[in-house]
Amino acid sequence: MKKIYNIVLTVILLCGCDSFLDVTPKGKLIPSKVQDFDELMGDPLNAGNAYSLMELCSDNVIIQDDYLTNYMLSDNGKAYTWQEEFYRAEEDDMTWNGAYEIIYTCNLVLREVPGMNDGSDAYKAQVMAEAKVNRAFYYWFLHSCYAPAYDPETASVDLSVPLVLEPDLEAKVSRATSDKVVAQILEDLKDVAMDLPETCASEYHIPRVAVYGLAARVNLFFGNYDAALENAEEALKWNSELLDYNMFSFYDENNPYEGVDNRPLPEYSPEMIMYRSAANSSILGSSLMSPELLKVFDTEADLRYKFNFTTIGWDGKPSKDPYPAILQDLDYNIGVPEMMLIKAECLARKNDQGALEVLNALRKNRIAADKYSDLPQVSGDKLLEVVLEERQRELVFNGVRFFDMKRLAKEGIYTRTLTRQFGETTYTLEPNSNRYMFPIAAKIRLLNNNIVQNPR
Repeated sequence: MKKIYNIVLTVILLCGCDSFLDVTPKGKLIPSKVQDFDELMGDPLNAGNAYSLMELCSDNVIIQDDYLTNYMLSDNGKAYTWQEEFYRAEEDDMTWNGAYEIIYTCNLVLREVPGMNDGSDAYKAQVMAEAKVNRAFYYWFLHSCYAPAYDPETASVDLSVPLVLEPDLEAKVSRATSDKVVAQILEDLKDVAMDLPETCASEYHIPRVAVYGLAARVNLFFGNYDAALENAEEALKWNSELLDYNMFSFYDENNPYEGVDNRPLPEYSPEMIMYRSAANSSILGSSLMSPELLKVFDTEADLRYKFNFTTIGWDGKPSKDPYPAILQDLDYNIGVPEMMLIKAECLARKNDQGALEVLNALRKNRIAADKYSDLPQVSGDKLLEVVLEERQRELVFNGVRFFDMKRLAKEGIYTRTLTRQFGETTYTLEPNSNRYMFPIAAKIRLLNNNIVQNPR
């Protein structure tokens, strides 16, 4: 791999600094050519700075009391119980900082590349397109964490996150409204696909198909179902390859923790459309599969259950835990299965039976061959329900479940109230609760009093 220029790769946000975005570049090499900025965009950090705290907020996991005792004073325990604050006054918010670090890099690229004296116009456009796609991804991520579920009727007053489009270290910006953040995300993805190559030198760069994949995702979350369907179908024209879980096997049937044969790492998966990884991939190490998640699996036939969860302990004996342990690593790729599920959801919302055909094509590669049968014909609300259950199973630790809960609660589809008990205290997450929005850390608010806290 080419050397990576570290002028902005080692930037640190909000670490004992004096300004809201105190991003102090540290390093010896100053990018001076378009190629330097191209290599900057190929840094693995760009694909892997989404902090995975939202996994603990979702209904996919539970943490037992003996583990939770050790976590209750950390961001993990506080997020798991949807508390008023996730961080103490002196602590950094890794969700916020990690995303804005990449946004700063992207803003720098977009400011500097047009004025470079070397490189063709096409090469400059490619590098800038990567910066726009990465910026769009991280603004979608930040918006999903800190803003309410998108509603076009209230988007002009709903607060999202600061919209920073210049690499200004002294910016004292306020939170932008949701309509402006969403408009910028969509603008960044507009008309950039053809500036990107069909294939890239490494998975850390962004290929053309990734624009369609990300556009399908964000449009789904913003309720633009026709656009989501169009983009998902376009992405599937480029890549429709699925892994067949019937080809998987455990290296050691008596110790599933040894791993799964024939399952590629996410960065090398043929299903990948846009490579993304989690900033804290070990966050589920002390979690178990929730009873809510267990209910949606056919544990006898679904190979996603077989290869991603286990009731066997590390010693090879039946576990004493009340629910299955999690074998699956976090996989934040935007991939073929997600495109199929977006297509199916958009069709289901039109009451189009083609949604079931899409689901069956996916399930044939996920259900044991000797137990497979097509889904029964359903329509109306039941059709959408079937699609959404399949989405939860397939994208279980793909970084979207908590955000799905939020958008579906806004629609009145997700109506479950979650409760978690620790000691004598019961914590709840009700549909449309303000606790679906992350709190903005005290340190951020202290550094910039223009930023207001989310209602709790």
